[in-house]
Amino acid sequence: MRTYDRLGKVFAVFAVFVACVLPAQAGQLPSDPKIVQGELANGVKWLYRQHDNPPGKMALMIHVDTGSLNETEEQRGLAHFLEHMAFNGTEHFGPGELIKYFEGIGMEFGADLNAFTSFDQTVYMLFTPDTKPAQLDKALTVLSDYAFRMLLLEEEIEKERGVILEESRSGKNAFQRIRDKLWPELFAGSRFAERLPIGLEEVIINAPKAVFEDYYRAWYRPENVTVLLVGDARSDEIIPFVEKWFGEYRSPVPAREPLGAEFTPFTEQRAMVVTDPEMAFCEVGMMNIYPGRPPTTTVSAWRTELVEYIGTWLVDRRYENRVNEGLASFRGASSSVSDFFDEALLVSANAEGEPQDWAKMIEELVVEVSRARSFGFTDRELQLAKKEILAEAERAVRTEPTRAARGFLFGMLSAVNNKEPILSAQQELDLLEELLPSIQIAEVSETFKKHFRPGTFAYTVEMVEKDGVPVPTREDVLACAGAAWARRVEPIKEDAAPTELLASMPTPGKVVERVVDADLDVTCAWLDNGVRVHHRFMDYKKDTVFVSVALAGGEIEETAANSKITDVASLAINEAATNRLTSTNIRDIMTGKNIRIGARGEGDSLTIQMTGSPIDLEAGLQEAHALLTDGKIEESAFKNWKLGMLQQIEMMQTMPMFKAYEAMMSLLTGDDPRLKPITKEDVERQSIAAAQAWFDRLCREAPIEVAVVGDISVDAAMSLIEKYIGSLPKRSRTADHLSKLRRLARPTGPLARHVEVETMTPQGMAFAGFVGCNGRDAADRRALDLAANVLDSRLIKTIREDLGLVYSIGARNNASWVFEDAGQFGAGAPCDPANAEAVAEKVHEMFQAFADDGPTEEELQNAKKQIANNLDTEMKEPNYWWRVLRHIDLHGGNLNDEKVEKEAFSQFTTTQVRDVFRKYYKPARQFRVTAVPTKADVAVEEEAGEAATAGS
Repeated sequence: MRTYDRLGKVFAVFAVFVACVLPAQAGQLPSDPKIVQGELANGVKWLYRQHDNPPGKMALMIHVDTGSLNETEEQRGLAHFLEHMAFNGTEHFGPGELIKYFEGIGMEFGADLNAFTSFDQTVYMLFTPDTKPAQLDKALTVLSDYAFRMLLLEEEIEKERGVILEESRSGKNAFQRIRDKLWPELFAGSRFAERLPIGLEEVIINAPKAVFEDYYRAWYRPENVTVLLVGDARSDEIIPFVEKWFGEYRSPVPAREPLGAEFTPFTEQRAMVVTDPEMAFCEVGMMNIYPGRPPTTTVSAWRTELVEYIGTWLVDRRYENRVNEGLASFRGASSSVSDFFDEALLVSANAEGEPQDWAKMIEELVVEVSRARSFGFTDRELQLAKKEILAEAERAVRTEPTRAARGFLFGMLSAVNNKEPILSAQQELDLLEELLPSIQIAEVSETFKKHFRPGTFAYTVEMVEKDGVPVPTREDVLACAGAAWARRVEPIKEDAAPTELLASMPTPGKVVERVVDADLDVTCAWLDNGVRVHHRFMDYKKDTVFVSVALAGGEIEETAANSKITDVASLAINEAATNRLTSTNIRDIMTGKNIRIGARGEGDSLTIQMTGSPIDLEAGLQEAHALLTDGKIEESAFKNWKLGMLQQIEMMQTMPMFKAYEAMMSLLTGDDPRLKPITKEDVERQSIAAAQAWFDRLCREAPIEVAVVGDISVDAAMSLIEKYIGSLPKRSRTADHLSKLRRLARPTGPLARHVEVETMTPQGMAFAGFVGCNGRDAADRRALDLAANVLDSRLIKTIREDLGLVYSIGARNNASWVFEDAGQFGAGAPCDPANAEAVAEKVHEMFQAFADDGPTEEELQNAKKQIANNLDTEMKEPNYWWRVLRHIDLHGGNLNDEKVEKEAFSQFTTTQVRDVFRKYYKPARQFRVTAVPTKADVAVEEEAGEAATAGS
C-alpha cells in the first residue's frame, strides 16, 4: 500500500501535466464511447471498458471520493490507516483470510492487490488472473467489503499501528523535513498544509476505534464510491455482480459537507528560506496561487489548458537550451500552470543546482520568464510544440487498441477524481487536429504573460545548512528576485539550425548468416561486420518496438583507477551530441519523432536502448549511428553530471538505507570497485578526455549484440540494422576477452557488518540473505524464484503483520548473469534503529526454517500459480522478449529455456525446492548488514521533533 503524501521534492506535487487537449469551438467535451457507465439506486457509480489486453484478465478498482482533507484534528492520518484496515478483516474475509484467498488463486499482495490514499481520494485495486464468473463475483465481494463492511476490530487496529508508524518512518528524510517547514507557511491557512495523508504519530498511536468508525461511516458512503473495471468480459457478465454487491448498502449516518484544501490566492510578494543539514543541493522556486476554476468539461476550458501548457513547454525548452549550452547556473528548471485540487490555479517555476548559486538560479529563472513576458515566443518554437503534441496524439491512436488494461484503468481513475470526461485517443486527436491550427503565437504569449505577472509570487530557497555555506535571508531573496525582474532582457535569438542527423547516408552492411527458431519465431543473424542481431515480430502491442545495441565491455573492464568511467561515457548517448550537432540540434531534429534513446552500463555492456514507434525507428537508428560514429561528451553535460553526482553522494552518506547497501556490496564483492556504489573520489578523478576515449574505443572495437522486438517485420528490421549498424567498423563476433573478468574475490562467509551513520533521520536498515545462483543455471534459478515467492508471503505475515517491525519487506532472488557465482537472494527493509538487528536475525531464522523443512505443499502450489499468472501476462509482452534477447549471446543464455519456462515451474516438488535452497543457503555464502544512526544524531532528531511539537 502506498501513501501519496508528496514525500519527494517539495515542488514535485506541482508538476502537473495536463495530457488532454481541446478543439477551438465551444461545447461539451465528448466521452469515450467504449466506456459504459451507470449509477445504482443508492448512488454508487460504475464505469466499464471491455478490453482484451491482457486477454482473459480483469482490472478492478474502487475510487472513494475522500482522503486526508476530510479528516478532523483527531483523525489526522486515519484516512490512510483505514486503507490498511481494509486488509485486516471485513464481513466476508476475517483477519488473515483475504491475502490467503488471493494467493490461492495466483495473485500477489502488492502487485495484484493494493491500495493508496491521497489528499482527496482513496483507491483500492485488484487484478484478477481470469474472468470466470466465480472469481469476478469474489473480487467484487472484496471491493464492496472495503467500501462498506470493514470490521475495524480493535485487536487488528492495535497490530496495524506499528506498521503505519514504520511506513511513516520509511518516508523520513531531508525532503520530508524541508516540506514540513515550508508548507505551513507557503500554504498558510489551508487544510492542505496540515493534512498530509501519513498523519500525526500521536493520532496513529492513540486513536480509538470510535474515531475510525466516525470517519469510515461519514465518508465511505455510496454516493462517494465509483467502481471502475477494465477487462476481457462482456459488460452483462460483470455489471450484475456490481449491482449485487454494491447496490444494497445505505449509509447509516447523514452526509457531511466535504472539506477542501482551502487555498487562499496569494496577494503579496513573499520569500521563504528553509534549510536542512542533510539537504545537499539547492532548489529555488517561484510560485503563485490564483482562484480556482471548475473541472475541465468544456471545449473552451480544455483549449485554455492547452494554450497554458504550450507556453510552459516553450519556456522549459529555453531552460533546457541554457543547460545544454553551458549557460545555466542550474542543472535543470521547469515551469507549470495547473489546476490544484480543483480549488486553485497554481503557477510555478523552479530550478535545482548548487547551494552557493541560489541567487544566480533565481535570477535566471525569473529572467527567462521575464523574457517570455516581454517578447513572447517565436513561430519556430510554436511549430515545434505543435509538432510534438500532435505526434504523441497520433501515436496514442495507433497504440490504444493494445494498451494495457491497467493503463486504461488509471486513466479512468484520473478522470473520475478530477470529475472530467474520459476521451478516447481518437477523440483527442480529432480535437487536436481541429484546435492546433487556431492557436497563434500572440495568444500563447499573452496567456503566459497574464499568469506569470510579478507582484504576488512566493519565492522559495531550499538548501543545506552547514558551516561554510552562506544561507540568504528572506530580504536577500526578495532583493534578488526584484533585481531579476528589473533587469533589461533581450529577445531570444534563433540561428539557422541543422535539419538532418547525418551529413550523408552510410554504406549498408549485409546479413551473412541467418537462423530461425521456428518454435519462438526468433531470427538470429550475423552481419558481415561481426554484429550479432536478434529479431522477434510481435504485434501484441501495436506500433511499439524495443531495440537495443549492446557494446560488450564497459563497467566489467573498469579498474580502481578509472571506476565509473562508463557512467561518464554514456553521456555521449544520454545527452546526445556529436562533433557536428549539439545536443540542442539533435533534440530539435528529433522533436515530433516517437522514439526515445538512452544508454546505461549494464555490467558487461554499454547498452543503447530505443523504444517507441516503428514508424520512427529509422530516425532513432540514424541518431544511434551518428552517436556511435561521432558521439561527443559535451562539457556542459559532464559538468552537470559531476555536480549532480557529488550532491547525490553527499546526501546518500546520511541515508541508512544507502549505507547498508554500500556495506552489503562491499562484503559480497570483496570491495570490487566495479560493483561498489560510486564515491566522491570516483567522480573527482573523471575527465572528459578519458571518458571520450573510453566511449570511442567501445564504439570502434566492442562486440555488438542487437535485439529488435515488436511491431516490425524481420525484413524491415534487418534492412534498417544493415544500414545503420552494419555500416559500423568490423569487430570480433565474441566477447571472450571478458571471461577472465567475470570472477569476484568474495571472502568466505558468514559475512556481517554493522554501520553507524551520521544522520538526523531516525531510521535503521537491515539486509540479510545469501549468495545465490547464476542466471544460466535455469533449474536453480526457477527453484529459488519459487522459494522467494513463498518466503515473500511468510516475511510479510511474520515481520510486518505479526511483529509490526517493518512497513514493507519481501524476499527477492536476483540471479547473476554478468559475474560468476554472484547472485543475491535476500530480504531487506527500513525499520526502527533499535530493531535492525532483530529484523536481520528474523530473516535468517525464517530462511533457516525454509532450508530445514522447505515449503508446504499449499505454499508451493500458491507460488506456482502466482508465477504462472505473471508469466501468462509477461510472456505476451514484447518487453519480456526484448529483455531475453538483448544479451542472450553475451550472457550465454539459451532460447530452449524460454520454450519450457512455464511448464518447468509446474514440475517442482517441495523437496526439490528445499534442496536447491539448501544448496545455496550455507554459512559460507550468508550475509547480514545493518545500518543505524549514531546515538547522538538520533537524540538531536528527537529533540528537534519534541520542539516542533511543543511549538505547534
